[in-house]
Formats: sequence, C-alpha cells, structure tokens
Amino acid sequence: MQVERGYAATYTSEAVIGVITNPNSGKNRRDPDRLRALDRVMDGHGLVRRTRDPSELRAVIEEFFERDCDYWVCDGGDGTLHWMLSVAHQVGREIGRPWPLIVPANGGTIDFVASKAGVRGQVVDIVKALVEADRVGRRLPVVELDTLHATGQLDPAHGGAKVDRIGFAVAVGGVAQNFFDKLYQYDRIDGWKILDVILRATAGSVASAAPLPLRPYVAPGLQRYADEVLKPMRARVDVDGQPLHFDTFSAVQIGSIDINLGGIVRTFRHAARDGVLHAQALGGSALGVVMNLPNVVLGTPIWGEYQFDGPFQHFRATAFAGETLDPVFDGEMLFGLRELEIRRGPKIRIPVVNAMP
Repeated sequence: MQVERGYAATYTSEAVIGVITNPNSGKNRRDPDRLRALDRVMDGHGLVRRTRDPSELRAVIEEFFERDCDYWVCDGGDGTLHWMLSVAHQVGREIGRPWPLIVPANGGTIDFVASKAGVRGQVVDIVKALVEADRVGRRLPVVELDTLHATGQLDPAHGGAKVDRIGFAVAVGGVAQNFFDKLYQYDRIDGWKILDVILRATAGSVASAAPLPLRPYVAPGLQRYADEVLKPMRARVDVDGQPLHFDTFSAVQIGSIDINLGGIVRTFRHAARDGVLHAQALGGSALGVVMNLPNVVLGTPIWGEYQFDGPFQHFRATAFAGETLDPVFDGEMLFGLRELEIRRGPKIRIPVVNAMP
C-alpha cells in the first residue's frame, strides 16, 4: 500500500461528490434513517444514487463521469464496492477516463477494504468530513491499493457469458468458497460468527477422523457441517504458466491486499507488499486442511506436500468436464464458471478519512 502525504484538489469550486448507496446492505436495512441523513448532508454537494441491483450501476457510473465527480463514495459493503469498480472499469475503458478518488464508506458487514485503507466512520460522517476538508482546503492523505482483474467464461449451461471483474479477494473454491455459504446463513455477521463457522468445521472434521468405536458419540450434524465446509474443488490450476501437481483442492484463494476479516481471519501476507498478488492453494485430506487452519487464520505459511502459497502474476483455473467453478468475489458469489484467469488490476486511490464521531 502506497501513501501520499496529501491531496490538494485542483478544482476551484466545491468538490462534487457522487454517492452510491445500497439500500439492501445490512446497515441500511437495519437503520433506514441513514439514507435520510445522507440526503440531508449531501444537499448541494453532489449526487446520491440508490442501486438495488448491479444492473443499475452502469447508468449511475456514466452519470458520475459526466458530472466530473471528484469523489465516488461507496455506501455498501465490500461486495458493493466490487460491483462499482467492475462496472467503472468497463465504462472508463470505453470512454478513456480514469477513476477519481474512491471512498469505501463502511456500509457493509466486514468492510475489509475500508479497514485496510484506514477509512473510519459511517457514510454521513465521511461525507461531512469530505465537504469540510474541501471548504477549508485541507489536504487529505491518499493511499493506493492494488486490485485484481478477474476474467473468465461461464459454462454454457449458465449462459456462457464472459466475466470481467475488478476486486480484492477471490475465494475460488474449497473451504475458502464454502465458508461464505455458511457465513451468509446468519442474519448478522461479525467476528464471532466467523469464528463459529471455523470452529464447527474444525470440530466436525476432527470428529470424523475419530476411531470407529467413538464415532457413534459424535453428533452427525457436526460431521455433515464439516463435510459441507470442507468439500473440495476439482480443477486444473496453473500459476504463472505452470500446472500445479494436484487437481483436487481443499482451498484456493487469491488476494491483492492483505485482509483482516472481523479481527479473526488474517490472510494474504504477501499482498501487503505493493504490486504483489498472493495465491494460496491447498490439497490433500480434509484433516490436512484442518491442521493448516491456524495458518490460514493467522496468515502464516501453509505447509504440506500439496500446496502453493506465494506471490504470482497470472493464475488460471479450468473446471473439469461436467463441473463448474463457483467463486466468491469480495463476498459476492458467482456460480457456473468454466474457467477463471486472474492478473493484477488497476490501482485505486482512496483518501484517508477519519470521521469517527
């Protein structure tokens, strides 16, 4: 992550702020007053656009470009930011325009991008801070974060469309992907819910490996839970043009920044360095995955005969015939991919706004 010590606007009038807010995000559903307060604080300073579906984003992004918005504020979670950047990448490429400053506004459940960038506070306070900084000409430090660029092709049974995404983390398959399916079954998600999924999967896997005389005493539901979380992915995986020597994966995940999930899971340590993508792939038995869970959780190196854990430039995964890849992009699930390629994406520039009340 690169840090610029100050950002001075080159315009001479008030900054134009474009806010994309997701009414479906957890915080907005629980507190509808947030949106009314946002409308009040934005009065005369820019645009607030509500998008309930990713299909609505293109028109909003085009409008933000046309209005020359100096800041794009994303009031949603990491998934909303993922969609905003993916659509902005496509529109900006078509019209030959770079992105302005991007502000993730802690509107989601985990907000790992805002946490990494040092953005603090909720959207209303963040917008107030941007307006005030512009009014008095205060320079805001700006950080640059790496992204990843994922492209691929859906299986014909899923429409066959091309996939073109910009993001920060991809759970390609195995426990990395199955984890989110379990996590999203909770109404509200926090660090304790993340820990609960990890502990239940670990306990169930250890129980499944218990000696036969002891297995009748193990709750069958716990074993099923572990089987579902630890279900492997089968695919051909190439890293920088070289195929990995195994094709059954207990976990495959990729990140462009080092990530902290709810203060519980820390991963992608190599991506803490500027310009580095980090891939982790783990094969072997389910018990081997459980033995590596402390490394996955703490961000320390994974070990074993069937593993890859390091930086890369080009990643490709290809599903076997009759199977698909079902990755999770920044918390957003996508089903039915035939193939997936990942490279470095464009950097984004984020003003460091500390708007804690």
